[in-house]
This record gives sequence, C-alpha cells and structure tokens, in this order.
Amino acid sequence: MIDPEAIRQEYPEYISSEQLRKLLHVSKRRCVWLMKHYIPYTDNGNKTRRYTIRLEDAISFMQNFKFCTELYTAPAEKSSSKPYIEPPSSSEALQLILESKWENEPDLLDVAVVSRLTSYSDEAVNRWLDKGSLRSIKIQYGRVTSKTWLIEYLCGEGMRIAKKNGWHLEMLKAAAKETVRSG
Repeated sequence: MIDPEAIRQEYPEYISSEQLRKLLHVSKRRCVWLMKHYIPYTDNGNKTRRYTIRLEDAISFMQNFKFCTELYTAPAEKSSSKPYIEPPSSSEALQLILESKWENEPDLLDVAVVSRLTSYSDEAVNRWLDKGSLRSIKIQYGRVTSKTWLIEYLCGEGMRIAKKNGWHLEMLKAAAKETVRSG
C-alpha cells in the first residue's frame, strides 16, 4: 500500500530521477521512459542530476499506477522491468465485466471460440492450454475450456501476459475505470 504521508516525510519537495527510480523500484531506463510519457519533470540539460521531479507528481503517478499497471507498459520493442508496486485491484472489476460481456456465450469453449472472444490468435490460446495456464479438458472433438476458467485465467495469471493485445488492454482500462468509479 502506498503511504503518501510517509513518502512526503522521507523525500524533499523536489526529487532527482535517481530518487524517483528508487521510489518506484525501476531501472534507470524504465524511469526515464516513465518520465517522458507519464511523469512531469524539468530537464536542466546537465550531464548529472539532469532531471527534477515534483514529489507530488511522483505520488500522483504511483496512486494512478496501482489501479492499472497495464496502462503504463512500455511497447514491446522497449525491454524494461516493471516497477514493484502493489498489483492492480481491478481484477475483480475485470471479472464482472467479462462475466457480463460473455453471459450469452456457451459454458464450454473450444480454441476457436476463445480466440474469437479474446482476439488472441489460436496459437496463443493453444500455448496457454499446453502450459496449463488456462485449464482445459479433452473431449471427443479436442480440448475445451470453461467460460469460468477463461475468466479466472484473464483475471489472474493472464494479467502477466507480456504483449497484451488491444482487446485485452481495453478490458483492463474499463476495469480500472470501474475500480476508480466504485472505489
């Protein structure tokens, strides 16, 4: 849990990028990427101690980040570690959204249906099934999973999918908005 008061007592009003990096538990590269895209900063042009960040901006980012980490993911070509901040609490909201969205779908889903519902390729769905990440059973015509298992996967281990597709990101954004609205 983020404690803004404890952070305010520990850090000065303006912090360096190194202090921000330590506060977010990220690499230097990830810290600069986050600043360029999400955290306001001042660049003085020096070679050392180049960036200055308002502590309030850093705290605001951390509070927004905890609701949906996936909104702050670097593009696939940028390899970096993710900050260690409390996981998103939007998984319950995501579960409700998916249950509502898929209420008229059959309870047993084959690979093609899972692919259609999630917009992931058949190959991706088969990888989930082969690894056992997404539970399945074999029937006469192939493997199937249940709608409940698919929702459990997407709200649990599926949150760790490195390259989420557009549909998945949209669902996470909707869940984050719902969490903020009800929070």
